Amino acid sequence: MATKRKSAVSDRRNREPELIAAAITVFYEKGYAAASLQDVADIVGVLKGSLYHYISSKEDLLARICVESHAQAAGIMEEALASADDPLDQLRAYLQRIALWYLTNIERVSIYFNEGRWLTGERLSEVRAQGREFHAFIRTLIDKARTGDRVREDVDPRVATQLIIGSLNSVSTWYRPDGLYSPEEIATAFTDMSLASISGDVPAVLPRAAPSPQEE
Repeated sequence: MATKRKSAVSDRRNREPELIAAAITVFYEKGYAAASLQDVADIVGVLKGSLYHYISSKEDLLARICVESHAQAAGIMEEALASADDPLDQLRAYLQRIALWYLTNIERVSIYFNEGRWLTGERLSEVRAQGREFHAFIRTLIDKARTGDRVREDVDPRVATQLIIGSLNSVSTWYRPDGLYSPEEIATAFTDMSLASISGDVPAVLPRAAPSPQEE
């Protein structure tokens, strides 16, 4: 009997990634306010009531997506810090990797920035704290690079951080997977241009796209 119960719990946990993936699809396509748990249940292929084995509410599901997304971004922070000793090189590694993560997780990123506002109470406070952590990480690296003479003295780390993050956060609104450039190319261009704006380095240039029939 105990073995059967343990197996049931294991099966339940194994469906959590499937539930999160379904919720990301639904929240992205319909928007959090218009989406329902029934929509999520339909994609997963279970009864709506079964979802409460995993979550307590629709908001709980949104919170899990946001927390999980931040955890993945935080992992990239740690990887960047371990990749080099120089703060500007660490910043380069971070921007390259986080931009690529954004570009390959457009739906998740869009939900975090556009639907996270529906969270309330402690959940909303947690997401806002995560945003401050993101800002502080980039600003600290710029500060350190500036002290080490790798960033121009006239650069205000606060403004530079806002400009870089603003550009990064807008990616999900305009990038299209079927566009002219790959995620890797866009991530590299974003990183080079961001660093050029604070260090004076000449950024790499994307190859010029062939003109459309209207432009010829």
